Amino acid sequence: MRRRGVIGRFVGALFAFVPFVALGLVVYIAARGRPPMEEFDTQLVVVEKDDSVFDIARRFGTTPELIGDLNTLNDLSRIFPDQVLLVPTAPDAKLPRTFEQHVAALVRLPPGVEARHWRYIVIHHSASTRDCARKINDFHRIKNGWANGLGYDFVIGNGSMTPDGSIEVGHRWARQIVGAHAKSAGNHMNETGIGICLVGNFDVAGAYPSASQMESLVALVRHLQRRYHIPKSRVIGHRDVLKNYTVCPGKNFSIERLRDML
Repeated sequence: MRRRGVIGRFVGALFAFVPFVALGLVVYIAARGRPPMEEFDTQLVVVEKDDSVFDIARRFGTTPELIGDLNTLNDLSRIFPDQVLLVPTAPDAKLPRTFEQHVAALVRLPPGVEARHWRYIVIHHSASTRDCARKINDFHRIKNGWANGLGYDFVIGNGSMTPDGSIEVGHRWARQIVGAHAKSAGNHMNETGIGICLVGNFDVAGAYPSASQMESLVALVRHLQRRYHIPKSRVIGHRDVLKNYTVCPGKNFSIERLRDML
């Protein structure tokens, strides 16, 4: 009888342990299903006034050269307030190795920043042939008088001032500040629409986004769609928001073709 009691207690303990095993299995499966960006030790850092690449590298225990490589910085001495950098967070950091992983790391918000309730992705062009996030930021801040500067969340370069297809993250995205790119009375698009600007003027005859720009745009939009559950039907052009005001992102940019590529 005593032996049966010992066996009974053992079986009971075993069954009591089963829920924990099941829970562990669920957690393991969920972890494997997370976006690849979770595997990498990087984070977005917004440059503050008087910051340098060397200061940021020292703060995060990495090297200026690695920050430069991750952000395609040609001159480590030229960064500016509100610029957003992807920074390794440890000396032996596991860094994004594929383009998709790089995009995922750019989209991930800094620690402590809570995502807004995103419902749309709005595509723009800069309506200029030479531009970058810094130049647009200065224009929006000085010419338009916008205190938060750059109105877009992301800017995709065309090779004029940043590498062709390079994705620059705006400080509005990194801080989840309301955008300034598609305002219309009562539409709340700046609050709910992620603004992506491609450098170029696609309203000029023969001017189209480059192949590298489109590759970056598709990868970025796909990731944002997955992360924020945004359907293709809500990937729109600026002109779809302000029909009688603008043709942005230009008559040569097809939103329908973009949706077909997603």
